[in-house]
Amino acid sequence: MNELKSLALANADYFTKIRRHLHQNPELGHQEHNTSAFIRKELESYGIELGTNIAPTGVVGILKGEKAGSDQVTALRADIDALPILEKTGLEYQSAVEGLMHACGHDGHTTMLLAAAKLLADKRSEFSGTVKFIFQPAEERLNGAITMVDAGVLEDPKVDSIIALHSWPHLPTGMLGIWDGAYYASGDSFKITVRGSSGHGAYPHRTKDALLAASHMVVALQAITSRQLDAIENTVLSVCTFHAGTAFNIIPDTVEIEGTVRSHNRDIRESMPGRMEKIIRGVLSAFDCDYEFDYVKGVSPVVNNPATVADVVEAATQVNGADSIVTLPGPVMGSEDFAEYNARVEDSAIFRIGIAKEGEEEIALHNECFNYNDETIPYGAAILAQYVLNKNK
Repeated sequence: MNELKSLALANADYFTKIRRHLHQNPELGHQEHNTSAFIRKELESYGIELGTNIAPTGVVGILKGEKAGSDQVTALRADIDALPILEKTGLEYQSAVEGLMHACGHDGHTTMLLAAAKLLADKRSEFSGTVKFIFQPAEERLNGAITMVDAGVLEDPKVDSIIALHSWPHLPTGMLGIWDGAYYASGDSFKITVRGSSGHGAYPHRTKDALLAASHMVVALQAITSRQLDAIENTVLSVCTFHAGTAFNIIPDTVEIEGTVRSHNRDIRESMPGRMEKIIRGVLSAFDCDYEFDYVKGVSPVVNNPATVADVVEAATQVNGADSIVTLPGPVMGSEDFAEYNARVEDSAIFRIGIAKEGEEEIALHNECFNYNDETIPYGAAILAQYVLNKNK
């Protein structure tokens, strides 16, 4: 058996205790004060240096290898925040915080990274360079990574490569899901306010009907993805809210619309605000209505570097065997703020690790009955640690 995997399995009970503590004490994005204090205490107990001047609830552990060799700086990232969901698992370690729970596996991700840190701390004489353990807040808000980047987490020393694991309830325990190239889509949002003039529903000709104009505009916006872009490009424009009116017989003067744009193509993403505004302006001018258009860029697409994927496949093969790796169906239109690291570090990729137990019902992420599978922790920790040993020879 792989040595790192053997060590991880030997400490499985200890890691499970950590994971269940985290599960019982969830905190929302940018509010993870107790979580980050717990992480810092664990890292210090492993003899790992703590980084300074990091975002308020972010934590960075720094471990320098003692072996002579390269000055490679390898980073491993885990997200630490929970979700505003009322847990209904009934577990003895169920969330002790009303209305909050770890329903996306971040308690497991945090534990896997702590476990990898412990393994590597015990192996520091066997690798060179530096390892950064990045514990990131607020992934669910899609702004935790940029907070960490702005705080300098990729600098001093400059990160050469970075990877992350995300749990996946649709793969067997310990199975690694991979994908080369564009995987997660960018995640942007927009708000459009349409302004006309109100009036009685019996006399629409005396109004500038903002609701009718906005309805035509929503339909016309769909022509961007269906008629302006190549059909093989993965791009989505969705209008998700439409608010207007106060009574059945009053034509409203204002309509507010919100939605999201997702794409795997960075050039298309950059072009979307201009494409949208051209249609918005044209349609609304035909109805003599004014507008305000606010487009907010969220996260970029995640484009996995094939060379990074190959390095992780090598590590996973060493730990669990070649039959433990599967190519994921993809790409997907969801977003992941790992993109902020991915956009800045060429040697980077994110992977999925299976947590499904044979014979048990698969419960999706973000579900009130979700519970992380502790049996996955040694597998994931060993893969992360093996990746570092291979990179930092």
